[in-house]
Amino acid sequence: MADHAKIELKGVYSTSADFSSPKTNFRPSAYVPATGNVDEYFHMEVEADTGGTTVTTSLLSSAVLLIVKNNDGTNYVTATLRSAGNGSTDNLLRIAAGGFLATTDFTVANNLVLTANSAACECEVFLVGT
Repeated sequence: MADHAKIELKGVYSTSADFSSPKTNFRPSAYVPATGNVDEYFHMEVEADTGGTTVTTSLLSSAVLLIVKNNDGTNYVTATLRSAGNGSTDNLLRIAAGGFLATTDFTVANNLVLTANSAACECEVFLVGT
């Protein structure tokens, strides 16, 4: 039996704090990052330290989706990763407190590094590929 992956997004815009009278709703079609089947899925809970915490992505031969969720309520986390079209240049992306990062463009040969701003932060990492 094959495994599959997709990302679904649902949004609501309203002038009411409880979203009871939305001005607009949107729910675009689900994004399927892989054209074929994927057979590996990892969900890790990681503590990002201020000195940096390495998350091994080379468990996969190729990856189609990376999602990092910052579960901390006050501190941001910086994610350092490499993308396929960027050579040996690191991408540094800030994940706000409570926010998340989702990308399909990263290389598994270079591990992901999560660095907390001022105190250690709990993060969730989702990695999908083959």
